[in-house]
Amino acid sequence: MGTIVEITCQDKSAISSGFEEIKKIEKIADNFDPASEISRLNRDGHIKAGSELMGMVRESLKYNFLSAGAFDITINPVVALWKERIKKSQDEGAEVSLPSQEEIKDRLRLTGSNKISINENESSIVFNQPEMSIDLGAIAKGYAVDKAIARLKERGINSAMVNAGGNIYCLGKKGKRKWRVGIQHPRKPQNLLFTLELENQAVATSGDYQQYFIAGGRRYSHIIDPKTGYPVDNKVISVTITAPTAAQADGLSTAVFVLGKIKGLELVKKIGNVEAKITEEGN
Repeated sequence: MGTIVEITCQDKSAISSGFEEIKKIEKIADNFDPASEISRLNRDGHIKAGSELMGMVRESLKYNFLSAGAFDITINPVVALWKERIKKSQDEGAEVSLPSQEEIKDRLRLTGSNKISINENESSIVFNQPEMSIDLGAIAKGYAVDKAIARLKERGINSAMVNAGGNIYCLGKKGKRKWRVGIQHPRKPQNLLFTLELENQAVATSGDYQQYFIAGGRRYSHIIDPKTGYPVDNKVISVTITAPTAAQADGLSTAVFVLGKIKGLELVKKIGNVEAKITEEGN
């Protein structure tokens, strides 16, 4: 999944079973593997989906609805456009040239989670417009963490931590105290922004500090606003969500980052049982 995955637990065989679960989800959601379920869906525009792909798409559509479109897995064609520009500039040793409004508008017509139809009874996922494609990068890691935790619980484990690149679930306690998770400062990577103490909770952070690019002396986030097709630009540089599940923390961290502080906090308040810590530029 393009990151390091760690499982902390006293039972080595349980750890192995947790990694098996992570690898299973990775195989399904791997856009670079032409044989993966997501690649076949993107290529054919329809698929008889397995339960895990259906689960990830279902979760994604839920957060798309809750966030009024701020979270959208169909933004993939627009993301691909930006990646093409960044790669071309790197190959040429030149500064990134931004896509034109016409190019972005052309890609935006291929987006919209309302253009995805799912049929639970038939286990089918269908794109209602040609050339659409999805990317599950904003939900797959959290979803995989939850699946690994479920597997550990089946093995009778009551104390463990699964960390997939900062998408973390803390099961039970670490000895007699809660698990402690430090959140990196988005502008001072050698410092911690704050520390959380978690028990049977998940945490995920979205920010502009690990994946970004510079153009015209300006810093651009890798997270694209589905409504504009441009990198998010709302002064937010880091969002940390604490939630009951890792998939929820993963999806909401992206949604709140896109929405910005005011609307993001409104969303968190509406959902309930979720906490958000938002850092803006200059703070």
